[in-house]
Amino acid sequence: MTLRKLHKESLTAERATISHLLGEARGVNDIVGVMQFESRLAEIDRELNELASLNITRAAVAMYFGGPKVIGMHGIDADFASSVIGNFQDMVSKSFTAMEIGDIGSRGPVPFRAETNLMVTGVARGSFGFVLEELSDQSEAFATSLTVVVDNVASLIDEIATSDEDAFAERIASIDSRLISASKKLFGTLSNAEATMRLVEGDREVNLGRAEVERGRRRTEFLEIEENPGVILTGLLLGLLPQHRRFEFQLSSGEMISGAVASDASRAVNEQLIGQISNPIGKKWRAEFSVRTVARRGMPSRTYYTLIRLHSELSQ
Repeated sequence: MTLRKLHKESLTAERATISHLLGEARGVNDIVGVMQFESRLAEIDRELNELASLNITRAAVAMYFGGPKVIGMHGIDADFASSVIGNFQDMVSKSFTAMEIGDIGSRGPVPFRAETNLMVTGVARGSFGFVLEELSDQSEAFATSLTVVVDNVASLIDEIATSDEDAFAERIASIDSRLISASKKLFGTLSNAEATMRLVEGDREVNLGRAEVERGRRRTEFLEIEENPGVILTGLLLGLLPQHRRFEFQLSSGEMISGAVASDASRAVNEQLIGQISNPIGKKWRAEFSVRTVARRGMPSRTYYTLIRLHSELSQ
């Protein structure tokens, strides 16, 4: 199992127990016991050092649950378990597809579904839950794409449920609409079951108590997104950070807009600057944007712009 955090917690707890037993053995002059406990402590310290330098290359996540659908460490409602694992898998699949090909639209089958399937490889101890992992016959020198995606999904779940309103607002500016729909189903399943969830992935831990679950449900349930791709606007390009993929643009009307830069546009601008073909900043352009309007119940709508490409330079 590649869940470093869980393994570290287990070893640390064992080390505390062994240290206590070692102290007792020394107190009663138990020479054999002292030797055994000292040997085990050395092994634990060695394992902890190795764990710290472990290169995690495959996706793995542990999901723990609490609430009426869970009976301690003994069992969990089968319908609830299958639903919430399916919801999480759906988020992973749609996040992977969005990363590979961009916006996947609102309907139709999700590409790469088979390539993103996680396997339930064990039951998580400590509470009732499951360990999901990416399985492969091949060894990996670097983190797989699915490892990155699972990390992104864990971050998204945390940001949807966080009390930081600005962090949530920034996150939904660029997230794929079908991924938002999948998030809504996950939080809906947890809310309907009056459940809590603890998510452990890599060195990260996300804890969703009842307050976080209900906050996540409200945010996703009453979220309306209108997508307008291919919007052509004219104006002055005031700033551009290709590496950070951010822009500032003054429309011909005088309105200032800013936002993200699509990867293709960022790459093209980088090539222009490196090759010293031209510097697009400070010039008037006919540019293409993707415009997203996000409306939430009880809050004013917000509009987000993504620069797709600079079509043609206009005369000053």
